[in-house]
Amino acid sequence: MTAYRFRVKFDPDPTSLWRDVVGGADSTIAEFQSAINPAVGLDQGHLWFVGEDEDYWNSAVKYQCPQEYEESLGGDPILRTERIENAGEVTIGEMTRQLGLEQYDRICYLYDYGDEWRFYAILKEILSDESSDKPPEIVKEKGESIGDQYDAPGTAENDSRLPDPLYSVLPEAAVPVVDLRQLETRDGIAHVIPLLSLETGFGAVCERFALQFENRGYVLENFQPGWQVVEEVEGVDKTEEELLAALADAVREWHAEIADISGAMTGRHFDEETVEAMHVELEAELERKGYGHL
Repeated sequence: MTAYRFRVKFDPDPTSLWRDVVGGADSTIAEFQSAINPAVGLDQGHLWFVGEDEDYWNSAVKYQCPQEYEESLGGDPILRTERIENAGEVTIGEMTRQLGLEQYDRICYLYDYGDEWRFYAILKEILSDESSDKPPEIVKEKGESIGDQYDAPGTAENDSRLPDPLYSVLPEAAVPVVDLRQLETRDGIAHVIPLLSLETGFGAVCERFALQFENRGYVLENFQPGWQVVEEVEGVDKTEEELLAALADAVREWHAEIADISGAMTGRHFDEETVEAMHVELEAELERKGYGHL
């Protein structure tokens, strides 16, 4: 019994549009792809493949859609520079073994060779208690669907406003830590946790923090041109402490993802000690609030 949870991110804007997909090890890659496209607003009328890491066309292994795989069988294998597999036959479990995927490793997905809609997927969890024949399904999502897929990627207007109730409490710039702590005095806000504080000539300012309302929690990062939600935690049917624990776990996941992204960009490997060091402010804040056990 094994299933895999991937976070599929839209490559041009990965913090604004992503979907979490859980699929059993025995589901095929084609079934996995069939769950993704309607969830992000794409059709099924074009060729596609899944590849290694974020290599896309340079991937050493391509899991091609069945239509392309069947059409490519007549080609000269000597001329190929990559290994070709049939996404309609290879299962998710087989792919993870073939690519040696571990938690937080990546695969890429390219749809429509003309418009080239690019996504990458991070292996978030290996679920040993889920059925291996579980059909792939969307379990969590962020961002609106792409919409008219034949507008060039990135050309659609984007409303950068934060969702309510965040929009009413946050400025666009980094927030002074003193002001951030004052948010906890507002009705409906249970916890504010600074995560990345920087000393300036005007005092400490915060570039990353977690904010917990009564029924929802957010992890926010100060990107250009302002704050963006990078993790969102649903709190329905959770106690305040349970939601705080889930929010703290989301922070740790985001820190691991930051290390993964930085490693991919710089070619360096950031070990667990590096990620643990990123948790310093989180752990200190939890301890200060009396939740050091979380």
